[in-house]
Amino acid sequence: MFVMPLIMAANLMVRLPDSSASVEYAVLAELNRARTNPASFARSLREQRPFYRGKLFSRPGAAVYLTEEGVAPVDEAITFVSGATVELPLLPASVLTAAAVDHQVEQRDTGTVGHVGPDGSTPSERVRRRGGNVYVGEVIAYGSTDPADIVRQLVVDDGVADRGHRRLLFDPALRYAGVSCGSHPVYRYMCVVTLGRTPDGQPARNGTARRS
Repeated sequence: MFVMPLIMAANLMVRLPDSSASVEYAVLAELNRARTNPASFARSLREQRPFYRGKLFSRPGAAVYLTEEGVAPVDEAITFVSGATVELPLLPASVLTAAAVDHQVEQRDTGTVGHVGPDGSTPSERVRRRGGNVYVGEVIAYGSTDPADIVRQLVVDDGVADRGHRRLLFDPALRYAGVSCGSHPVYRYMCVVTLGRTPDGQPARNGTARRS
C-alpha cells in the first residue's frame, strides 16, 4: 500500500496544511497506543461495537456513517488486535512527513482520493521527491476529524478486502512515520500517514531500522 514538492528536498522544515499540528501529534500518539498497548486499543474497539445498526454506525454526539460491511470487520479487528504483540512506537520523520503533506494538500485542492496522485505518483515517488528512497507504505483515512476515530477507521479497515492498512500499522519492521491531516472538499477531512523502516525510506541495514 502504499505533486510537486512544496519545499526543496534539502529544506525539511515542513509547512503543515490547514490543521493544527496537535492533530497530527494526536494521531501518531493513538497509532502508538495501538502498537504499544494493543489490549487497551482492543477495549476501545469493543466500546464502539454497540453503535452499529446493520451497516450504519451511529454514536451519540457524532455523525452517522454508512459502512460497507457493518460490524464484521470490527469483530475481526478486535480479534487481530487482542492477539497482537507489543511493538515499538513509531517515531516522527521529516522526509516522511513532507511526503504526507504533499499528498494531503494535493487532495485538499483537487478532491481526489486514494494513494496515486493525478500525475501517477505513488507514495514511494513522493518520498523520493523529498530526497528519500522508495521503501515506504501509506495509509489514508477520510471523514473523521477525531484522532481516535481516524486510527480506529484504519485498524478496522472496513471495505478493504486484504485489511492492508491494519497489517501495515502493526508491522513490527516499520519504525518511522509522517502524518498530515487537513480538509477535503468531498469527505470533509482526511489524514495521510506515510510509514517506513527508516526515517527517509532507505532500506534498513542488517534488517533493522536506522536511527534518525
